[in-house]
Amino acid sequence: RVKLSCRSGKPVIIDISDDGPGLPAKARAHLFEAFQGSTRRGGSGLGLAIAAELTAAHGGTFTLASRPSGGLSATAELPIR
Repeated sequence: RVKLSCRSGKPVIIDISDDGPGLPAKARAHLFEAFQGSTRRGGSGLGLAIAAELTAAHGGTFTLASRPSGGLSATAELPIR
């Protein structure tokens, strides 16, 4: 699920969520470090590191949270300039 929120004078919020198995404890320690966050075979561990870096470069924040119903939610909040 992808949700985009944009209101006049407010930050743009991009929320991407899924209902998958969630985040393994092994991955939590190095989530946003390049080449360290992948827990699945064939993964590079770059996805979240790049997302967080791009968001920060634009003055925003990037968060990742477990959803109460299962799965994860990744949220980028970007200021309007």
